[in-house]
Amino acid sequence: MAALVARLPLCVWEAARDALERMRVCRTAEGGFVRLRCDTCGHLKTLPFSCKSRLGPSCGWLHAQRFVESVQARLIKCRYRHLVFSVPRELRPVFFWHRELLPLVCHAAAAATLECFQGLCRQHRLLPGMVATCHTFGRNLHFHVHAHLLVTEGALQLGGVWQPVHFFPAREYRKRWQYYLLTKLRKALPADQAAQRTIGRLFRKYPTGFIVNVETSYRSVRLALNYCCRYLSRPPIGERRIIHCDGRHVTFQYKDYKTGRQEQERCGAERFVGLLLQHVLPRYARNIHYYGLHRTQVRRHWFDQARRASQYPQNIGGEAARSLSWRERILLAFKIDPLLCPNCGTPMVVQDIHWPPRRRGPPRSRSSRRERLLQLTLPLPSTATEVAPCRLPFARSASARRAV
Repeated sequence: MAALVARLPLCVWEAARDALERMRVCRTAEGGFVRLRCDTCGHLKTLPFSCKSRLGPSCGWLHAQRFVESVQARLIKCRYRHLVFSVPRELRPVFFWHRELLPLVCHAAAAATLECFQGLCRQHRLLPGMVATCHTFGRNLHFHVHAHLLVTEGALQLGGVWQPVHFFPAREYRKRWQYYLLTKLRKALPADQAAQRTIGRLFRKYPTGFIVNVETSYRSVRLALNYCCRYLSRPPIGERRIIHCDGRHVTFQYKDYKTGRQEQERCGAERFVGLLLQHVLPRYARNIHYYGLHRTQVRRHWFDQARRASQYPQNIGGEAARSLSWRERILLAFKIDPLLCPNCGTPMVVQDIHWPPRRRGPPRSRSSRRERLLQLTLPLPSTATEVAPCRLPFARSASARRAV
């Protein structure tokens, strides 16, 4: 375990240690539970708390579903083009040890896309809607940084006209993607001489730019989000891809990018755990970014203009929809209400709540505090945002209200 800690950044190891501890007590009495009581027959029912960790198979899947539901309600319902921006191998160690620089990958991809849209129409400025996510793993679980960008196949002219866009030239994206990524890295690491030399070599080594792939065109925004955002809230590998595990070695399969065939890889258990934990997001890290029409600060302003310019104003997204509660999801999946008494069918109330004990680590010094993420945005006007209130999915008794 000590060797594993030495191979991971401190912020990643702290987040991974917290996630593993929560997974250990997931749905157990040690992780906390709520006890329900039926006032009619006196039946008691215990519901343990889940860990809500992204590494857990069930909790990660639920987190991904809620994430897609909340995001798709805020986007314009139109065709989307999927773009993939790859980071060269020479820059992967920089992003591995400096996780606070990962948002730069999304910012550079969005800036390159916005500049390519400006070249399509020189008389009017075009403003597309973009959603960017940064992934740190490939199908073989190795550290491979790349950005997924969903772009609307159309843009809003500042004059109030919606212009369809179906042409995405990959060659023009490559050079702009290289310029913005290396320029932002050079400004973010002014004192790192090794990184500065690497950036200078990459300008000369790749005269045609970095790799940019223009992928599928999606007719539905939900299909696009299911592909690009499913890895943000779920584990890097699914359980069905793990073929064999004997406690000492793990064998898993993946689809090779170059050959297109299913390959298998066998590694030790400690190395397999290290491959998984290196992709854990640091605490409070933001891995999805909105640009253009979808930028949070100006979304309401531009959406009003898009509704006036569109023939289908109902397709312009609004506020984030309320996510289904755990009770509603169980009712939808199993047709069983978990809050009804199994004996008499009376709604149960909360008798008491047992919270897990708080675990406090050693005090941190000022030098070990996590650095603030770089806030780089595109030059657009800003407005205020609102926060939707949350609701409890069931009623509580008087004793439970006093405990809370």
